[in-house]
Amino acid sequence: MKTDGEGEVTDRNVVWRLRTRVGKYASPILVHGLIYTAAAESFISCLEAATGQVVWTERVGGKFAASPIFADGRLYFFSQEGNTLVLKPGRSLEVLATNTLADGFMASPAASGKAFFLRTKTHLYRVEQTGRSEQ
Repeated sequence: MKTDGEGEVTDRNVVWRLRTRVGKYASPILVHGLIYTAAAESFISCLEAATGQVVWTERVGGKFAASPIFADGRLYFFSQEGNTLVLKPGRSLEVLATNTLADGFMASPAASGKAFFLRTKTHLYRVEQTGRSEQ
């Protein structure tokens, strides 16, 4: 939508639309001019924010209801099956890691400092790398 409109919003205020593989539950996220969206049907898509042009769409498995989060230069996507997919933001799909917690994610994650707070269907987790002293 154009941001300078006033009053009733009509089709003339629409800049672009995406009708397929759109996240039904998970909110999209904007990182460095690209929008990432995770669909309930196991697709993650990357779009140019200014034009709506699809940069890439990949079937990654799983269903997504939790909104993705951007932290420490990485994108994190949490599936209903309990999988976390860690991506490098960019114009091609680059999976950096995958992790699993039992019971699956429905709620969006929260971050504080270097910690993630993740709620599965049955538990609340705090995930954080602890400092290690090297000897």
